[in-house]
Amino acid sequence: MLSPAFYLVADGNAFAIENDGYMFGAPVNDDGGVDWQNSYEFSANEEDLEYIAHMCQLLQNAKALTIENNNQVFVK
Repeated sequence: MLSPAFYLVADGNAFAIENDGYMFGAPVNDDGGVDWQNSYEFSANEEDLEYIAHMCQLLQNAKALTIENNNQVFVK
């Protein structure tokens, strides 16, 4: 699997988003590289749900800001 264009790394996990909006996770190796071959769908228990939702929101915001910056959409 190729690495997605947008992902955030926190606490040994990569939170990724594909172009169609699908979000998933992947483990981070000891050397800091992301192991995309062992990616997984989110299936959070109640204690992790808020954390995963927060990370996914940050990921969406980072993607939107990057796209906006690359398209140079500024209002004067």
